[in-house]
Amino acid sequence: MSGKISREEFKVKLNHLLTSLRKQISEGEYKVGEYLPSELILAEQYGLSKNSVRKGLEELVSEGLIVKKSRIGNQVISSQPFDQTILRVGYYPNLLKDAVFQKLIKQFEEENPSVKIQTISLPYDHYQQTVQDFMENEMLDAVTINYKDYSDFDTEFRNVFEPMNKNDSIYPFLQKPFETREYQDEVYVRPFVFSPIVLCYNKDHFDASGISYPDSGWKWDEALSAAGRLMNFSKEEGTCGLYFHPLSLNRWPIFLLQNRVAAEYSADGEVAMNGLLESVNLIRKIFDEQGIMQTFLSDSNKDAETLFVDQKASMIMSSYFSLNEIASHEVSYDIAPLPYLKDPKTLLLIIGLAVNKHSKKKKAAQSFVDFISSEETQERIRIETLSIPAVKKVAERQGGEKVYKPSRYFLFREIIPTFSLYTDLGLYSKELNELRKELRIYLSDLMDDKIFYQRISKNLSKKDSVDSRRIKGGE
Repeated sequence: MSGKISREEFKVKLNHLLTSLRKQISEGEYKVGEYLPSELILAEQYGLSKNSVRKGLEELVSEGLIVKKSRIGNQVISSQPFDQTILRVGYYPNLLKDAVFQKLIKQFEEENPSVKIQTISLPYDHYQQTVQDFMENEMLDAVTINYKDYSDFDTEFRNVFEPMNKNDSIYPFLQKPFETREYQDEVYVRPFVFSPIVLCYNKDHFDASGISYPDSGWKWDEALSAAGRLMNFSKEEGTCGLYFHPLSLNRWPIFLLQNRVAAEYSADGEVAMNGLLESVNLIRKIFDEQGIMQTFLSDSNKDAETLFVDQKASMIMSSYFSLNEIASHEVSYDIAPLPYLKDPKTLLLIIGLAVNKHSKKKKAAQSFVDFISSEETQERIRIETLSIPAVKKVAERQGGEKVYKPSRYFLFREIIPTFSLYTDLGLYSKELNELRKELRIYLSDLMDDKIFYQRISKNLSKKDSVDSRRIKGGE
C-alpha cells in the first residue's frame, strides 16, 4: 500500500475487514479448521498494511473465532464469537528468563483459546501485602510464589489460597512445605521449579592457578584458602577469590544451618541461639581475609553474578536460577556443593503457583496451574533453561537441551539430603529480617560480639509463652 490514509479512513477499512471476516466465518465460507488467507493477501484486498491486518486479527482472536499458529497462519476455531475468560496472573519478573514464563503463557493461550492471560509483575519487596490486597479485591486469579513469600502470610494463607491436590509426579520434598493442615494430599502451592544454593566456580581461574576443582568434601576454611591462592595468582586489582551477597536471606542463613543453629525459646519466651556468633564470624572472616569491603556496597545477589561474569570473582554462592544469567556470558564455569561447617547443608529455593481463594475464575486458574506443572511444559523448562523442573522424571532427564549445562549440573540429585528451609532455624520471615538488620551493622564492624548477641536476644525474645508462638512448617 502506498501513501498515507487518514485516521477515519483507516478505521473504516479496518472495520470493513473485521465485519467481512466475521460474516464469512459465521456463514461457513471459512469453515472451522480452515485457515484465513495470508495477512499479506488480506492487506492487499482491504487496502491496509500487513501490521494493521495483524492487529485487526487480534480482535478475532479475542472473540474466539480464530487462533494464531506461529509460522502457519490464522485458523478458524469457531463460527460464533464468545466471551473470553481473562485470567490475571501475578509473576516474579525473573521468571521471564528463569522459566521462559511468557513463552509458556503464549503456549497455554494457543491450547486454550477461550482463556486470555493478563500478566501482572509483582514486587520482590512487600510481596505479601501486595498479593493479599490484590487477591482480596479479586485483582489476581493466580500468582507465582516462593517458599519465603508464602511463609510471610503466616496463617493467613488459609484465607488467601485455594487448596489443590498434590501432583504425584512432583518431588515430595517440594510439596511438603505447602501442605494444608487438614489434608496431607492437598497443598496451597503447586511447585514448578526449584534450586539449591551451590558453589559456582571459574574453571579457567582454577586451571591457571593449578588448584583442584571444589568437591563435596570442602569446608569453608579450604574454600577460603583456595580463594587466597586464586587472588595471589591473579594479582589483578579489584578481584576476589570467593564472593556472595552477605545480607541475602538466601545466603547468610546457610551458615547458621550448617552450624546447627536453631532458635530455642524458654517457657518465658527468652531466646537462645547457640552457635550464632561462630556462624556470623565466619561470614565476616571470609570478607576480612580477602580484604573485600562488603559494607553496604552489595545490594543483591546480582552483584555477585556480575562480578563472576566479569571474571572479577573466581567463586560465588549461586542458585540454578542465577545460572541462566551466567550461561549467557562467555565464562567457563561449573558447580559444586557448598563448602560446609559442621553439616553439609544448603538452602532450598522453591517457586510454585497458587490460586486465589476469592477468584471467580478458579477453574481456569487451576487449568493454568495444571498446564505449568504438566510433563510437556516442564520439559520445555528443562530444555530451554537451567532452572530445575519440579517434576522428578523430567528434572532427571538428559538430551535435547537448547542451552549449555555445566558438567556437574545433575549434582542436585546427589545433595537432596542436604536441602534445608530457612524455617529450620526456628525463625520466621519477620524474625529473620530482624536478625538481618543487626547482621548488617555487625558485619560493618559497628558493634562487637557481645552487643550483637544482646540485641538479637532482646529483639527475638517473646513476652508470651512458647505455646503462643506460631506452629512451625506453615501448619
